[in-house]
Amino acid sequence: MKKKNVLLWLCTLCFPLGSMAQGFIHPGALHTQADFDRVKEKLANGEEPWTAAYKFFKTSPYIMTVDDRHPTPVRRIVRGCGAGCPWLPPGENTDNYGTPQDNAHAAYQFALEWKITGDEKYARKAVEYLNAWARTCKDIGGNNNYALASGLSGYAFANAGELMRDYEGWKPADFKRYQDFIRRVFVRNSLSFLENRAEGHDDHYWSNWGLCNVLCIISAGILCDDVWVYNRGMEFYKYMEDHRYGESIHMLVYHLFEDEDGPFGYIGQMHESNRDQSHASMAVALAADVCGVGRNQGEDAYMHKDDRIAAGFEYVARYNMWQDVPYVPYTNMEGGYFPEPGWGGRGVDRPCWPRIINYYENVRGVEMPWGHAIMMRHNNGTGLDGGGGFYGGGGGYDHLGFTALMCSLDPLTDKTKVPTKLGGTVQYNGVSTTRTEVSNIPKGSQMKITVILPEDEEDTGKWSWDDDPTCKSNERELTLETSSVIRVRYINSKGVECTRMYSLHVEGEGTPEGYADVYAKVNSVEIHDSVIYAKKYANVILGMNYDGFTIREWKWERSTDGKRWTDLRTNCNLLEIESVAKTYYYRVTMTHPSGATIIKNFLVEVAEVDPYVIHGNQSQPGTNLVLEKGSSFSMYGVPTSILGKLPETTRIYKWVVGTDTIQADTLTYHLDEQGNKVADLNDTLHIKSLDSCFKCKLVFQRVAESGAEAKSVCHFNVDAYEACTEDPSSEDSYYISNEWGAYLRNTDAQFVPYAEENDQDYLWRLRRLSASYGNRYMLFSRTNSKMHLSKDGKMMNGSDYANNSFNILRKCTDEGVYAIQRSPAASGGMLLPSEDGMLLEVSQAPCSGFPFRIVKKTDNPDGMEEVMAEMKGEEAQLISCNRHGNRLAVEAQESGMLKIYSFDGRLVKSVRCTAGKNEVGLPVQNVGWLLHYVGTSGRTQGMKMR
Repeated sequence: MKKKNVLLWLCTLCFPLGSMAQGFIHPGALHTQADFDRVKEKLANGEEPWTAAYKFFKTSPYIMTVDDRHPTPVRRIVRGCGAGCPWLPPGENTDNYGTPQDNAHAAYQFALEWKITGDEKYARKAVEYLNAWARTCKDIGGNNNYALASGLSGYAFANAGELMRDYEGWKPADFKRYQDFIRRVFVRNSLSFLENRAEGHDDHYWSNWGLCNVLCIISAGILCDDVWVYNRGMEFYKYMEDHRYGESIHMLVYHLFEDEDGPFGYIGQMHESNRDQSHASMAVALAADVCGVGRNQGEDAYMHKDDRIAAGFEYVARYNMWQDVPYVPYTNMEGGYFPEPGWGGRGVDRPCWPRIINYYENVRGVEMPWGHAIMMRHNNGTGLDGGGGFYGGGGGYDHLGFTALMCSLDPLTDKTKVPTKLGGTVQYNGVSTTRTEVSNIPKGSQMKITVILPEDEEDTGKWSWDDDPTCKSNERELTLETSSVIRVRYINSKGVECTRMYSLHVEGEGTPEGYADVYAKVNSVEIHDSVIYAKKYANVILGMNYDGFTIREWKWERSTDGKRWTDLRTNCNLLEIESVAKTYYYRVTMTHPSGATIIKNFLVEVAEVDPYVIHGNQSQPGTNLVLEKGSSFSMYGVPTSILGKLPETTRIYKWVVGTDTIQADTLTYHLDEQGNKVADLNDTLHIKSLDSCFKCKLVFQRVAESGAEAKSVCHFNVDAYEACTEDPSSEDSYYISNEWGAYLRNTDAQFVPYAEENDQDYLWRLRRLSASYGNRYMLFSRTNSKMHLSKDGKMMNGSDYANNSFNILRKCTDEGVYAIQRSPAASGGMLLPSEDGMLLEVSQAPCSGFPFRIVKKTDNPDGMEEVMAEMKGEEAQLISCNRHGNRLAVEAQESGMLKIYSFDGRLVKSVRCTAGKNEVGLPVQNVGWLLHYVGTSGRTQGMKMR
């Protein structure tokens, strides 16, 4: 009983545990576990059409050559560039969208084969593909055709991942990375298209543009257990009556005609029917998949608007079976006029009809004569459809297909035993809606769900609710504390079970699909920091860059102490402060349409002194400097205000290290040769030899002749490094980006997430050169010992040691961080991670930070086995973690204690976490950490993190 209670509790949190009472059904996009159970039973009995359909599936070029296939991920998917898009980086500006389509369909078919047969060879291959793309692909580019790449590849990748989510060989951390990849790359871009419509009027784009992106988003919402994402996708399909969007059902099926042979007495001219028949058939397939995904979750989207989509299906089938159809001329909002059906591609069909026909004829008892006829044209009259790899390129990869295999049902012998269409209302806080997908409901709302039967339906009283087995009524009241997917089931007078799903999203829950960072400008000089020093009366601009495309609002606040905040009433990502006069904290909040927020803080210190540092007779403004150990340098401050410069003003300078004042001076004025008062303005602190990293604080106090006082503080930070002290021992090393946590791969010099199965690809061997080369190092690949890192941050094979060798600069702390300095022969400068963290780039500026960790590989470290044994068998999903440099973001489902072990088994840190979001500083280590979390419920979770 205790185990059952634990599982129910986990389900309410939408964890991927299989079919859920209060969450999405898994697997549950295009296919459910019931589908696979049916297929396996039919195959075991040798029944048709499943046996022939599976035999046809096995002829897939992907299945037949699985052992020889490997993923070919790209960093940026590009569509619509033809020969090139100059606004994209070189090497990422030509079309390559065929590659993700090929790889996504391969992974999907491998996943299908594993789910049907249990053969783990296919599971491992599917996961190999999915992991490779999650580690490599970061964005989509091109002209407006990027939206097609996002929708078509995105829904295929999301469905492949959904099928593999219960494979034990797919590590939880890898699956979480895959969810992030789907959200970041595909949800972000598909929402961008649907929300913003790159250009033109509502109906500028034909239906398929929106349909494929709706399909992508609802599939991703299920994969990511994100109710808001799922609801938003369905909203564009079901509820956009105020717009003329081609994917919305009222425009998708543009016009209804009464027809005695049509399903439910109608056939419907589809929006894409005005263009051509290849695209009209594509719209049929995409719409059928959208409806199929909804039905698999418990919401029969086919029934929406009185089965309007069925009229469109039959209209397209009839026309493509070379029959006449009625037609009304179509004019779009831009004046485009279409006097007759688009006849281009007439006679085509797509791999979707078995899904449609089996639903309408074998579930609903509704004849679809022309749809049935066009289905039976598949594969030489067998009615069997294929998928990717069966229909050539281009449109051959628009649909995952194999619907004869996965969607065929036994014939419905009694046409009266059909499901009842359930309607009803959702009420809360004075709101009443007939929608089943409801978003942004305030947390704690009192909900009332009422399910209504058709007028001619007799209520059998056989009601049940998945989340509350005690409720036997068509009405359900609850307090909504977290986003939930709730299903009600009703058994009608014919004994047929009918389901209605309610996906209820709580305001503030969700994950923004974009990244955010902060920047500032002081008198037009850009600063990427959240602590800003500004002269009094300087002009300051603060900002947050967010690369997502859906934003509800911005909010700026100000505080004197960082605790009590005043709303500045600015709905913009920028805050302009003219003539800044006082030190304040500023806070910017970006609110996503889901209500989830990203918050960043700034401190604008208004100083009455300008800080300077001096090294080698060169004075430069600022408080930060990086110098070689043993260097001498000086620091000073110059008053900037009029009062601060007056001879009669007393200027007090205190130089503080930690809590100790190491130098204090009080300055007023001196007399020049003519006896005039000359203000003594600045005080200088001299450091003869920098032995380690140095931090100090200059406290400047100004006391005017009137007694008025003002105080300013400047924080100086001078980092020390040692050059070329690394021992090029037999140990290999990983080179890791501090900011991004990604590993420098030795095959192409790209930064990618670590994958243990590809460990060799991240290892580098240092080789020290002779004194004639300044004792510098070369970095050789351990995958190919002939390849080494070049001066430009690429891989090369050559012997130009003078240009392609480096100084390795180690920061003089125990942080284990480094910088890579280029050879003087290569004109000096530094190698740094690029702005997006994916590549290396050259900077000619002197060393200003330490962007790398160099971690030596340790094989079978002592103690690691014992700690892992302690964690063995733990199954509770209590925390999820993401590392950002030396900070670990921990989201905990309940409060508890996090213990961090080194790989040698030592406990190096214990942190108490609260339920929700926590940030933990990571200890310094050589290889990675073992995390062990003990929740207040007594349940535990362990994970390994590099």
